[in-house]
Amino acid sequence: MSNLFNFFTKPFILVANFTRHLLLLLVFLFILYFIFGGQSINIKNQTALVLAPKGFIVDQFSGDPTSQAIDNIRGTSIPETRVRDLLLAIELATTDSKISALVLNPDYMWGAGLANLREIEYAIDQFREKTDKPVIAMATNLSQAQYYFASLADEVLMDPQGFLFLQGFGSYRNYFKDGLDKLGVDVHLFKVGEYKSAAEPYVRNDMSLEAKEAGLHFMNDLWQTYMAGVAKRRDLSVEEIEEIVDQQAKRLMANKGSVANMAVESGLVDRIMKQSFMHKRIAEVSSFDDDNNHFRGINFEDYLTTHKPKNTAAKQIAVVVAEGAIYGGEQPPGTIGGASTSALLERARLDQSVKAVVLRVNSPGGGVYPSEQIRRQVDALKVAGKPVVVSMGNLAASGGYWVSMTADSIWADEATITGSIGIYGLLMTYPELFNKLGISTDGVGTTKWVGAFNPDKDLDPEFAELIQSNIEYGYQQFIGSVAAARNLEVEMVDRIARGRVWTAKQAHDLGLIDNLGGLQQAIKEAASLANLGDDHQLVWVEESLSFTEQLFVDMMAKASEHIDLSGTKSNLKIQQLLQPFAAELTLLLDAKPGEVQQMAHCLCDLNYIP
Repeated sequence: MSNLFNFFTKPFILVANFTRHLLLLLVFLFILYFIFGGQSINIKNQTALVLAPKGFIVDQFSGDPTSQAIDNIRGTSIPETRVRDLLLAIELATTDSKISALVLNPDYMWGAGLANLREIEYAIDQFREKTDKPVIAMATNLSQAQYYFASLADEVLMDPQGFLFLQGFGSYRNYFKDGLDKLGVDVHLFKVGEYKSAAEPYVRNDMSLEAKEAGLHFMNDLWQTYMAGVAKRRDLSVEEIEEIVDQQAKRLMANKGSVANMAVESGLVDRIMKQSFMHKRIAEVSSFDDDNNHFRGINFEDYLTTHKPKNTAAKQIAVVVAEGAIYGGEQPPGTIGGASTSALLERARLDQSVKAVVLRVNSPGGGVYPSEQIRRQVDALKVAGKPVVVSMGNLAASGGYWVSMTADSIWADEATITGSIGIYGLLMTYPELFNKLGISTDGVGTTKWVGAFNPDKDLDPEFAELIQSNIEYGYQQFIGSVAAARNLEVEMVDRIARGRVWTAKQAHDLGLIDNLGGLQQAIKEAASLANLGDDHQLVWVEESLSFTEQLFVDMMAKASEHIDLSGTKSNLKIQQLLQPFAAELTLLLDAKPGEVQQMAHCLCDLNYIP
């Protein structure tokens, strides 16, 4: 009888015990919040603003806001820094008399696209033009992206044990044809355009000549943009930068293996200093902190908390971010959903305060239908009389171009990768694998098409023609829409399309985009098209925390300063290595067995951009 009693009461006891512990935790969090939550940051005179991005520089945080906030507190998320936060901090510091200098520290920045780095470059240039405040970079090890960020400073300080290596841009991928053949997997690729190379790894053992030609064409242009930016700030010529990169090994040996000495001798770095001396150097243009050990500085994230947002204006320009691969349905931030991103654009359309929209696109593309869903919302905004300006980020290709093409105006940085106008479909079947395993397939159907998608059957040639015909129709729809939107001849669009990737400079010459410039220029044009002048407010239309969720997150953040909420630290190094390939892996895994999806994805992310 007692066992039976325990059987029925044990679940209730567990629930009650869990509830008791949860309530105690909430009370504890409330106490910590009210003890520490009211403490404000006091900025003293002669304070340096420190721009020290963590992780990857992005346009939008990944994941839903609640999970993102809690993961950040627990230390289990992949670190990310929004470029908009860096830009806002720089803008505020321009008119802040208490900020005496900018300090750039790229040590914890894992990677960034060149277009985003050039957005920061423009903001720092504006800071430099409007003030006489110095910009100093302090660094240990410098990857290619980290060095570009550091080079934005007037003076670059490097640790004597530091490392610097510039390698250029490239893209190397694994090719699986022989491996799939050995497994008995048949891959059927349907595409239009000899340059549409996204699915090549599944039908070839090497990169096609067309892919190599197109890849080198836009990568060389991108590399020239990188070198020109560095050369301008380091008072060197592009030819000298090319020589430095080419002769890195010889120069290093001439400096007895010291990378720091080589960097100074080459003119890439100004001074070699240990960290304590770096702090003393920066204190000369700011001040020492109260302990007299470090320069007086404030991190840009803390700095932003000291500035309250402006009051809501009656006239607004809405910015909608479309970042990541494009999938159907609802998707969390950091990924583009046909339904979820369309809903954000619809929200901007229905909001009477919003007078214009800037669509910030940073995407390699994805599904054709969800891309078209989003593009239709762009058209709906225009019909509603609200101008739409697209600002392309690091990458707006294939489906990323699809969602952009009918905007009133398209802006892209010189370092943006775009184009890849084309679609493809991929279908895998594996009857040979079943044969090897001794598994047979047999049955009956009312028509010859029954089971056409079955992956355990050979692909019917007539069915393959049906799929190819549909892919070609989709391609014609794509180039026809581009031609209509860009006022070009269809034949001309076909010549520059066919899956070929371009830099924004090249795309501008071809008529695929309107202007070369970044997000700030796109916002200014949106204001101009809506006749707003300076009387408007910028708002970001995105999923956000509710008041209760924000309160809970704030409490956890304060509590995490005093208790360890993470338990164990995650392996960030593994996350760092896998993050650049997350979109590609998800895209491949998302395809349903025995189904052909029309894809407008370029898979043209550069492997060697960090």
